[in-house]
Amino acid sequence: MKSILLFTLLLGWLRPHPQGPQPGEGRIENFSLVNALNNKTVSLADFAAERAVVVVFTSNYCPYARLYEDRMIALAEEYAGRGVQFLLINSNTSLDNIDDSVEEMARHAREKGYRFPYLADKEHRVAGMLGATKTPEAFVLQNNGSGTFVLKYRGAIDDNPQVAQEVTVNYLRDAIAATLNRRNISVPEKRPTGCMIKRQ
Repeated sequence: MKSILLFTLLLGWLRPHPQGPQPGEGRIENFSLVNALNNKTVSLADFAAERAVVVVFTSNYCPYARLYEDRMIALAEEYAGRGVQFLLINSNTSLDNIDDSVEEMARHAREKGYRFPYLADKEHRVAGMLGATKTPEAFVLQNNGSGTFVLKYRGAIDDNPQVAQEVTVNYLRDAIAATLNRRNISVPEKRPTGCMIKRQ
């Protein structure tokens, strides 16, 4: 009995629960960050009329984030005009990699033709609030009315970071569709694969 308990405790230590809210828990507090594209402040409350907000933590240099970039752009275009707002957030410090500086964020966003905000979170306020640890890592926030958002999904975008054509499960797309249709999400949380967010 003692050995089983020890094994259970060890397993929990090796696979820690993520910080931040879990799907279905409470409301997400409003946050405000600067959009690298135009230096204007963007707040979650700005999207009170949308049905859902998709937050994706990303990076200019992370190989995994770059593999997912075109998929993110295509997914945002797929849901354009359907009440879904995409927000990309870069929480990496630029001390270790200049590619994640605000200036490089702006250049990269223009180069890729982003049609959604690319927000700088260099003090890690929003990453800390949501418990984001990796890039890319996605969060689906459902508008429950009057701009009150709750977390419905967190984690991986799909099941194949390397080859988009070989994806078999689209976790994020499925979560968005379920959220818009007010259905339960079959997989509300999936551990993401990516680079750790670089903090100061």
